Amino acid sequence: MFERVTLLSALTCALLSQAQAGVASEPVAPTVVRGQVARTELPTGKDLGAIWFIGDSITQSNADGDANGSPRKSLKPESAESADAPLFPGKKCDFRGYDRYDHVKTAKGSFSIVCPKNAAPGKPWLWRSLYWDAIKRFSNTDLQLVDQGYHVVLAHGDVSGHPRGNANIDGAYELLTQEYGFSKKCSMASMSRGTLSLFRWATENPEKVESIYVDNGVCNVLSWPAGKPVPGNHSIGSGNRKSWTLFKQQFGYATDAEALKTKQSPIDLLEPLAKAGVPILMVCGSKDPAVPYEENDAIMEQRYQALGGSIEVIVENKGHSHGMKDPTPVLEFIKKNTNTKK
Repeated sequence: MFERVTLLSALTCALLSQAQAGVASEPVAPTVVRGQVARTELPTGKDLGAIWFIGDSITQSNADGDANGSPRKSLKPESAESADAPLFPGKKCDFRGYDRYDHVKTAKGSFSIVCPKNAAPGKPWLWRSLYWDAIKRFSNTDLQLVDQGYHVVLAHGDVSGHPRGNANIDGAYELLTQEYGFSKKCSMASMSRGTLSLFRWATENPEKVESIYVDNGVCNVLSWPAGKPVPGNHSIGSGNRKSWTLFKQQFGYATDAEALKTKQSPIDLLEPLAKAGVPILMVCGSKDPAVPYEENDAIMEQRYQALGGSIEVIVENKGHSHGMKDPTPVLEFIKKNTNTKK
């Protein structure tokens, strides 16, 4: 026998479709407080995430229907405004007028997500990472896509681009696509050093990537974080000794000379993406002292084209700043390469 929750007049009673499939071998025991949102869990402790109830009363029912024998209806929210219940099991807050959930736990880590009022067909989503919250010109561009039904997912990888950082992104991807029906492909974007973790995950998962947009991104670790400070390095970049030391530690390089031979830059990880036909848009500054165009975007463009990949580079008259004053090219690029079919 299973418990049934009778909902307030605005909702129809429901139970889990898993009951018929034999997921639970003992009664489901929802915690119900009259007039409040409550969540039910399987006896194993597995969180059912999107199955939420507004409690009114509890009665007995059989496994095939409600007390009157009527089939149950799913209560899984289709949009952020379909119910007052939270959509994700994280800390909910307001982010510039949008629902945001932080510390959403997965089997491999955690992530944050910004939600649209109504998800677009196919549930398209944008992978984002470092500095997204802080750089408003960049994040406000994405919020225009949230208005059109995209979700923004902040799932960080390793800041030095080491493969171990992929696990956290994997956890977010698996939860969203398997539990919440998100698109099997995401649109990825990064700025500055966040580009290292983007290409690390993307090159190992090219079939899961719809498009890549990079804004003044680190494409060549010999340019940054190595740069001019590293002896024997022929770079015009300003570099960062602390970040270079971290990079060497992460990848196990004992000396500068050994690390300068590395093939762990985004410009070295392009072949799987080109073969998969992933389009790339680069936006960069002609006066960037940290990530010089000549040592990053120019090399990326030349190598990706040589591999048969589709890439466009927009060079602006600026330094190491992020976000376009007119983001129309970025928005059009992302939407053009988004598959919104269910």
